[in-house]
Amino acid sequence: MNRYLKLLLLASCAGLAVSTAEAKTLRFAESQEISSMDPHAAREDFTLSLIGNVYEGLVRWNKELKIEPALAESWETLSDTKWRFHLRKGVEFHNGNPFTADDVIFSYERAGSPGSPFAGLLEPIAEIAKVDDHTIDITLKRKYALLLNDFAGWYILDKEFQESIGAQKPLDLSTNTGGAMITQGVGTGPFKVASREPDVKTVFAANEKWWDKREHNIDEIVYTPIANNATRVAALLSGEVDFIRNAPPQDVARIEATSGMQIMRAPHLRNIFYGMDQQSKTLPGLDSNPLADVRVRKAIYQAIDIDGIKRSIMRDNSRPSAIMMAPQLPFYDASLDVRFPFDIEASKALLKEAGYADGFTLPMDCPAGSFINDEQICQATVGMLAKVGIKAQLTMHPPVQFDTELPAGKYSFYMLGWAGLPTLDAYNIISATFHTPTGDLGAWNPKGYSNARVDELTPQIGTEYDTEKRQEMISEVMKLHRDEVGKIMLHQQFLTWGMSDKVHAIVPADEYTRFWYYTMD
Repeated sequence: MNRYLKLLLLASCAGLAVSTAEAKTLRFAESQEISSMDPHAAREDFTLSLIGNVYEGLVRWNKELKIEPALAESWETLSDTKWRFHLRKGVEFHNGNPFTADDVIFSYERAGSPGSPFAGLLEPIAEIAKVDDHTIDITLKRKYALLLNDFAGWYILDKEFQESIGAQKPLDLSTNTGGAMITQGVGTGPFKVASREPDVKTVFAANEKWWDKREHNIDEIVYTPIANNATRVAALLSGEVDFIRNAPPQDVARIEATSGMQIMRAPHLRNIFYGMDQQSKTLPGLDSNPLADVRVRKAIYQAIDIDGIKRSIMRDNSRPSAIMMAPQLPFYDASLDVRFPFDIEASKALLKEAGYADGFTLPMDCPAGSFINDEQICQATVGMLAKVGIKAQLTMHPPVQFDTELPAGKYSFYMLGWAGLPTLDAYNIISATFHTPTGDLGAWNPKGYSNARVDELTPQIGTEYDTEKRQEMISEVMKLHRDEVGKIMLHQQFLTWGMSDKVHAIVPADEYTRFWYYTMD
């Protein structure tokens, strides 16, 4: 071998070594598993946060949580109820198929199909018509102020791929019908599904053909579900993983004190609360339904020591709340965010007045790992309610089971959290969790709170463009819901993300992991 060839070979090997050394793998862990690769299967924020790196919508939220173009590069209104969207040309799905109007129409029909968790999100749409391969017209059932907000949470799928795997309808997580999307998924986003072993590991690889300018330097993301808090924190501190969301409050100081580690903080849009069956005539094991009485609901509220939960369980990483809106949301009204006081004697008096002086037995269902310290909060609540004679019978559920059974109305008293996602507006909160369950409205309020005035105002809030009028209506609804104890409000979560100091991330208030903005040293 001559000297020139030797030098060329050495240079090639050196280049390969540098390339390998510079490859960036982000190892990420959280307490729960990704429910599937199907972005239409569940309105479950954790899963949507991760697979939002695989799929894209017509528009998206950027790092400042402002709407910007994504698969639609521009749009205009043709009338109060008709929009035209111009689709981005030259975009390919991860399998090389071109993105066209047919994929948008297919994704609308799929996500909006009866029984789909996204049917309510797309309910204002009457029709999507194809003008040409890269232009669509959307006709609304009525004037609607939040179309772009909603579209940021509706992801577009490859029609041809979905048909090839027999997944024309959303995956049914209760039975895994059409189960190919448990492990498979093809989108247009900055990362693609490289491999997946459910409950073990999911690997995402950078999409080198992504249409957008690449800001990140991540080549691979390896996600590992680690349910146990202590094990997950130990994995971070040992360097086994680089990043965990929602570091347990009790471990935050230890992580911050560890060399090479950091905690990134931000307020979360999500409020945690207890919802309840207020419509059934009886509850399991009882010949009546105590929760139908506002005095009982208020008694439960006043029996919960929310400051104790903040201090002992959340380690001050929460803000007690009285309404289901975070201060970071538009139209938040601070004058309404005033809680009923913690008062054991007042609670007992209300129960006596309502005819339950001796208390009652209450089935209670909570998710295990959906919210920060959810199990500890639910266990603490059991003890607090016992002090006023209410015997709560707690059952913890895996998040996928919980998110399937709750909207089906299987629980009488349950923990839930809501952030107004993906719309980032009060209408999302009110239409999903305040409105009387009717068709696509009130889907996350099964057998729950019902008020005719709230139901009357809900569609008006969705169609009103005037900000002063919207504020008046939203404040009226929030006050009614607060005063009638539509939910037992707990607190707003704070985000405490633990990570290696070689990771440079953003921590948005909606808790979505937008990896296309991340870099690693």
